[in-house]
Amino acid sequence: MTQNTATVKNKRPNPTGSFYMRMGNTTYVIGVHFSKESKDTLEDKMKRLMRDDVKTDNF
Repeated sequence: MTQNTATVKNKRPNPTGSFYMRMGNTTYVIGVHFSKESKDTLEDKMKRLMRDDVKTDNF
């Protein structure tokens, strides 16, 4: 009888508010922070960033 010796890599749990991104041979841990006092939605923020880029001709 043969024994299965294959190992399974355990995935590391993501800390709250972060995710992993792999580029080439490097893995980055990306942290995300949101203010609890903010009234803007993600859509509002994205629109504002795009509008500001257009105004400053930064694209």
